[in-house]
Amino acid sequence: MNQLKEPAKPTWTGDQLDSDLPPEIEAPYFDRDLDAWVLSRHADIMAAFRSPSLSLAGPNHKKHSESNDESSRLKMREETLDALCPAQLRAWRERLTPEVQTLADNLPVDRPVDAIGEYSRPLCLVLAAMATGIELQEAQSLEEKAQLVSAAAAEPYDTNLHACAKSVNTELGAHFRSGPETLRGPGFVALSQTLPRMLGNAWFALLRHPREWRHLHLQPELMEPAIEELLRFAGLARILFRTATEDIDINGSLIREGDRMILRIIAANRDPERYRDANQLDITRRGAGHLTLGAGLHSCTGASLIRMGAVTITHPLLKRFASAQLAQPVEWHGGSGFRSPLSLWVHLSEG
Repeated sequence: MNQLKEPAKPTWTGDQLDSDLPPEIEAPYFDRDLDAWVLSRHADIMAAFRSPSLSLAGPNHKKHSESNDESSRLKMREETLDALCPAQLRAWRERLTPEVQTLADNLPVDRPVDAIGEYSRPLCLVLAAMATGIELQEAQSLEEKAQLVSAAAAEPYDTNLHACAKSVNTELGAHFRSGPETLRGPGFVALSQTLPRMLGNAWFALLRHPREWRHLHLQPELMEPAIEELLRFAGLARILFRTATEDIDINGSLIREGDRMILRIIAANRDPERYRDANQLDITRRGAGHLTLGAGLHSCTGASLIRMGAVTITHPLLKRFASAQLAQPVEWHGGSGFRSPLSLWVHLSEG
């Protein structure tokens, strides 16, 4: 009996933050080894995100584990957006800010600091507990399980990690009793794991661009637009998968019903047709329209919460410290889905 050939794993080395080479950007094409259409241009991925004819998918042709019922998905999306209203985000920010400020004020300058392990990760866990309605102690006990789910998302081609994450997701679900489904187990993983990884990438980018760090230190009021540029330049997701639910045209490329697509998010965020000096970090850039948090019908429903957390946690760090230098080489973890620093050991300076 013939078995379906497992798709190859992507090898685009330019689609990672520490690459010395810019990502290759080209017109949509079908990759037989990957068994999928590959999209890397900003305009093409934006068109895909805006299409109602795409569904979530994985690295093979099996249906996504979540329900493909579009009406249920849209209902859940609406519930999540309602739960993340401006008043609720403001309340969480006001509760989180004193915790952030205290930790930032107590960071030492006489020894190296792990900006992830000693600063962002504990704060993101506090936010995760707030947003999912559990006690911090319970959140701390669930962190190891959340790490397993995050690892599977970082390397979607690892079937063993995927199986483990599926089991752990069921266990996590039992700990969250209120709010939209997306703000229970998935929300906990996003805030306790994805957000610190995202901040690690953003801060690594600033470490490699000390003028931009200094600029934000002198003008911390620029933090919100700067976070958007950091999400563009140093966003976490490398690739996303979608499947066409009917024949669709993506800027002249006919993609048939059932065809799988790989969206190269980092490449699109560096598309010179969309961004001037696309491979440069510029915190004064405006109207970037990055794709890190999706767009259109495929935008991240928790984007406003992610943005609030990123700004609230980063602001006091850069306001207090005028500069920072790496204290040791960065060790990266993750895979084809996303990569980020495992730790970020830095020397912080106030002057």
